[in-house]
Amino acid sequence: MADETAEQTVQILQQEATQLARQQEVDRVLKLSALDPFSILQIPQTSTPTEIKAAYRAKSRLIHPDKTAHPQARQAFERLKAAESDLMDDEKRHRILAMIEEARRELQSEWKQQEQNDQQHRSADEVEKLVMARYRKIMVDLEWRRRQRVKQEMAREGEAGRREEEMAATKRRKQEKEKAWEESRDERVSSWRSFQNKSKGKSKSAKNKKTTYKPKQ
Repeated sequence: MADETAEQTVQILQQEATQLARQQEVDRVLKLSALDPFSILQIPQTSTPTEIKAAYRAKSRLIHPDKTAHPQARQAFERLKAAESDLMDDEKRHRILAMIEEARRELQSEWKQQEQNDQQHRSADEVEKLVMARYRKIMVDLEWRRRQRVKQEMAREGEAGRREEEMAATKRRKQEKEKAWEESRDERVSSWRSFQNKSKGKSKSAKNKKTTYKPKQ
């Protein structure tokens, strides 16, 4: 009986430890930038597609919304999936690696201009953190510029659309006016004929009066 109770206690502790690990992993993923898929998956930048897939599967089992009660598990899982998707796409992975190298070159250039090799006074981990911080800054700047371009293009398209709408409205009003004018043509002709007939009647009446006039004897 005592052994059974001890075994149950161990199982409960293991479950609690597992749940704690799941919640900690969710928090870890959410603290990381979506621009850094290697850190999200905790794999080196030299990882192969097979290693990327294996890391994703291991972590997805850990933070899947069905496996943990963490209220933000779904957001963490979606970020994990996005990281795997980016790195499994050859073009995106190469672009990310190229931007990381660009960040590294920028830092090395800055250190060189300062006439001191700061890199020598830092550990490899510290240098890598600085490189990734610069990489994220570059990516944020690029994204901001992209959004600005999109906004400007939308503004231009909106202005062009507004002008097209104004031209269409002007054309529509002109067509409606011409249609109304055409539809009232018979009425105008009828009114003119009526006016002409009345004028002729008055002229004839006046003429008859003139011809029947007899001067007094």
